[in-house]
Amino acid sequence: MNRIPFVPEEPDDPRVRDVFDRLRKRWQGAPVLHLYRLIGWAPGLLGPWMDFAHAMRFKTASPARLRELMIVRSGQLSQCEYEWKHHWAAALEEGVTEEQLLALERWQASRLFDEDERAVLALAEDTACGLGASNTTMNALKARLPLEQVTELVMIAGFYAGVARIANSLGVPLEPGFESMTPRDETK
Repeated sequence: MNRIPFVPEEPDDPRVRDVFDRLRKRWQGAPVLHLYRLIGWAPGLLGPWMDFAHAMRFKTASPARLRELMIVRSGQLSQCEYEWKHHWAAALEEGVTEEQLLALERWQASRLFDEDERAVLALAEDTACGLGASNTTMNALKARLPLEQVTELVMIAGFYAGVARIANSLGVPLEPGFESMTPRDETK
């Protein structure tokens, strides 16, 4: 249950209204997501947050499949149902199998994950449960991926570890029908 009230769907603040209008274009057919209706109380941060999150989803060179797999695991480790359930649906859209998602809690012993997937899952664990990527994790990432992708994935892992903490702190509840709510790149 949310710990502060939702910003109204039709907010008075023009900065928030502008972001909500952009969100409606990005998430066509969905209401303004609960996360945004809660962080909307910080109108000076809402727009930059949305722009950064959009860039991580649509403007990176990193494989979307690896990104979503990592975010689901990070959300699970952070006990953030809101994050991992939203990204579970996105992971399936990006080619992660349901069998892999169901095996995430035991990924280290599973044969379902290749070396790239193992590297990003280690990154998820390091950032969700620790202080950041270990030397071992960074070396595995650098051995597998171009530096652009390594840097992106480190930033994405850190961002989503933070998102989980924010969502947990605010008590962001899942939206009914969230499984079908996926964004699109409205700039295309």
